[in-house]
Order: sequence, then structure tokens, then C-alpha cells
Amino acid sequence: MRVLFANFPLQSHLLFMVPTAWALRSAGHTVHVAGHPESAPHAAAAGLPFVPVGEPYRGWELMRRKEASGTAGRDRFVIKREYIEGEHTRELLLKLVEGQVKSADVIHGPTITDLTAFCRSWRPDLVLWDPMFPAAPIAAEAAGAAHARFLPGQDYYGWLRNRFLDVHRADDARNLGTSDVPEEDDDPLGHWLGTWASRYGVPFSETLSLGHFTVDLLPDWARLQGGPDPLRMRYVPYSGRAVLPRRFRERPRGPRVCLVLSTTSARQPLFPSATPEELQEILNVLADLPVEVVVAGAGPWRGSVDAPDNAVLVDFVPLHELLPTCSAVIHTGGFNVFGNALHEGVPQLPLRPWMHFDSLLRAELLAGQGAGIVSAPESPAASVRRGLIRLLDEPGFQEEARRLSEETRTRPLPAEMVPVFEELALRHRAT
Repeated sequence: MRVLFANFPLQSHLLFMVPTAWALRSAGHTVHVAGHPESAPHAAAAGLPFVPVGEPYRGWELMRRKEASGTAGRDRFVIKREYIEGEHTRELLLKLVEGQVKSADVIHGPTITDLTAFCRSWRPDLVLWDPMFPAAPIAAEAAGAAHARFLPGQDYYGWLRNRFLDVHRADDARNLGTSDVPEEDDDPLGHWLGTWASRYGVPFSETLSLGHFTVDLLPDWARLQGGPDPLRMRYVPYSGRAVLPRRFRERPRGPRVCLVLSTTSARQPLFPSATPEELQEILNVLADLPVEVVVAGAGPWRGSVDAPDNAVLVDFVPLHELLPTCSAVIHTGGFNVFGNALHEGVPQLPLRPWMHFDSLLRAELLAGQGAGIVSAPESPAASVRRGLIRLLDEPGFQEEARRLSEETRTRPLPAEMVPVFEELALRHRAT
């Protein structure tokens, strides 16, 4: 069969998909990746054919305008527990949904047109799409393909959609999610999806917002409850092509600690990112500890930071090769670092000030499992030192990290899920 992966234009949003793409390719299926033009180098580096659609992603530009308006705070991209567990009025949920679709037409309009044309020409049997790429379900249904959301973390959008529908139906018994094009005032997301889908002769249904099924790589304890029940699959670490430096080929004589900073945040000033001074402060408070600190992804900070004798700055090293040699990992909460560390059974110390989207929720759930510690919200250097000493000295953290790794490895691998994908594609695609 033909399988299309629809990718949001960040490398981190492709990396977690690559093992599944290659599992399908190795089983004899034809696999393509489609997305905004700037994703081409990432797909090519993974050895996957890429189809550019639409224009370069304009979301960063729109977010910069919001930043300039002074309406965004430091934690503006963080989903907090109180958002999920608090009271959800109709007005609040409408506001959240309106924020979800406010820029969609500007960002994704040309992409929908191009992607739909490609899908109708290429005729994929299955489309696996990032929830932040809403052009994909419209194009998939216009071409008669089965399609599924492939989650890059917690299912916030699935939770929001289900919660929105539950509250609105309870409030006024409106038949949301079933008309050809829902009213904009009642259902902004349904209206946006339905309006675009109708241009291609596709009636609105909830599959446009939630897919025919959902693929989830997170363990059950880390999931955001309330979204659709997912198809559970094992996270397989993949960090991209790389040459492994000699010094990282063997385990060190003493404890090795990996410090991973987000290069995405460093390139996009809208996202919270450590300043050179903040990174320097963290390295300084760890300088007298008997550990080797490997700062991975240090390129944006190179030249602005003086590494102590026990630290080394590297521009890139594949985490799936480095983390098995580490006793702990300090990071900013990214899904791929989180998944890598979870897979390898490495205790984690997420840095709260530089998290975004679902990172804080995942970090708090990990700490609840006893396999990590979340740093203090402000000036984290001192709490990083205290937390790292605990991770290294208290055996319970290592024991719980190993337990979670063993649980994660009981899930089916992407290669084992290929027959499931084949059956689901056959069941849901248009005949």
C-alpha cells in the first residue's frame, strides 16, 4: 500500500515518525513524507522521499506579531495542570478552540490545496498526520484514504475536542459534529474543517478532527486522559543521521550526565530558551561534582559559554547512542529526549523554565512515577545541582527509571504494528 506521513515543519516532529516510516517501507510499502518546504532536509536525511506542499510555514510570523503586542507571557506555550483539571465553561472552551483555529486559514490554506492535489494524484491508502498539520485529514478524505493522527506527545487537541463537544452538548443539546458544515459560533473548529472539506465534496464528520484512529507512543501513565482511545505503540529512539565520536563509544569510568537544550527554542526566540548566562550558571554549579557533563546541541551557545573541566560541549550527538552511557539526563522537556530517556531507563531532570506545550505535564507525571525531578520554576541552577545529586545518590530513581523502561519495551514495535496498519487502512479507506 501507499502510506503518506504529513509532517509539521520541525525536525523534532519528524524524528519520532521515522522508525514507523521505515518499518512500513521495510515491509514493502511505498512511503512518502509531505509537508511545508522547509521540512525537505529533515526527510532527506532520514532517507525518505519528500513532497513539498504549500508555502513556508507562517506560524512563527503570526506568533511574533502576538509577541509584539505584549499579550504573551514567559509561559505562553505551556499547558498547565489547572487548564486540564479546572472548570471548563462553554465560554472558556470556545476561547481555547478559537485560539486553535484563529490562524489556521492563513497558515494552512495553500497547504490544503497543494496536499489535496497531491493525494488525489498519488492516491495513498493511509495518511498518518501530525495533529498540528490540519491540512492532512482534509486531503486524505478528499482522496478516499484512511487516516490517523500520530501524536508527538500528549493528546491535547483530542482532549480539547472531546471536552468541547461534551460541554456544548450538555449545555444546549445542539447536534454538534454531525452537520455538513457546523456553524462558526457553535463550533469554530468544525466550521473551519467543514468549510474546507466541502470545497472537495467531503461532508464534515469527527474523523476530520480526530482521524479514523490515533497512534500514541506515550505510556498510559503519561497520557492526557479524555482524548480518543489510541492505538498503543512503542517509542523507538531515533535522533537522525550522525557520526558517533570516539569518546562516546564506551561507558565512562565515572557518572556521565547529559544536558540537552532545545535548539528549536534557540532558533525561534518566541519559545523560552536558556540564555548563555543561565547555561553558564548551571555548568558552574556542577563544576565541582565528580561527573562528566555532556552538553548536547550546544551549537547556539558555543563561543558564549566557558565549559568547566568536567564539561564538554558538542553540537550534535545521537541521543539514542549517548543516553545508554549516562546516569542522568537534564533537559528542557522535549518529546524525543523524554522518549529516549524513558526507553533507556535514564533518570530525568526536566528544566521547568524552558518547557513548552505538554512538557510540564509530562515532567510532573514522570516525577510522580519516581523516575525524575522537575527543577524549580525560576533560577534553576541551584535546584539542578540539588536534583542531580539526588538522582545520582538515591537508588530509587534509577530503579523506577528501569521499571518504566521495562514497561515501555512491552509495547509492540512499529514493525509488529504493520499488519495492524494494513488492516485499518483496508477498513477505513473509501472503496
